Amino acid sequence: SNAAVQLYENGAYSDDVDTYLTRDVMFVLVQDTDENRNPQNRDTIFVLVYVGNGTSEGMYGAALVIDTERLAVTETSETSGVFRSDTVVLTDTVVPVVNDGVLSWGRGDTMQASYSDVTGTSEDRSDTALAVEIATSMALQLYENGAYTDDVDTYMTRDVMFVLAQDTDENRNPQ
Repeated sequence: SNAAVQLYENGAYSDDVDTYLTRDVMFVLVQDTDENRNPQNRDTIFVLVYVGNGTSEGMYGAALVIDTERLAVTETSETSGVFRSDTVVLTDTVVPVVNDGVLSWGRGDTMQASYSDVTGTSEDRSDTALAVEIATSMALQLYENGAYTDDVDTYMTRDVMFVLAQDTDENRNPQ
């Protein structure tokens, strides 16, 4: 059989993608009819997912594998040959740990979901995706005191200015 691997962004498996937000969810689908080994049960196979650094870290961090997950994908029925994963969390706020159930990555990093069929015709298939930044607006507030409780829009000539800047999408590298 010809195996196939596809990445999706929804649990209905109708939105196949090649990019994800840095904080998103992922679903993996594998089609391989010769992995339907027991027609009385739903079979389970495994997909390896690797995350590699992009170019944000400079030349020393580029292309390093920073996270790995081994995902179980389960057949949708006893004889379908179609295998689906559970929800996989993608995040840029957790330090990468191998096989912790979460894929950690940052803006510009890449992911590869790899499947190797060891029965039948020994096929290797994969799909890839790129992490894109979550666009959010920045907030800036001016204060007159160090406790950041007296917000102002006007200052006296010799006042001290305290500035608070909030920008949630500036966590560009969770490592």
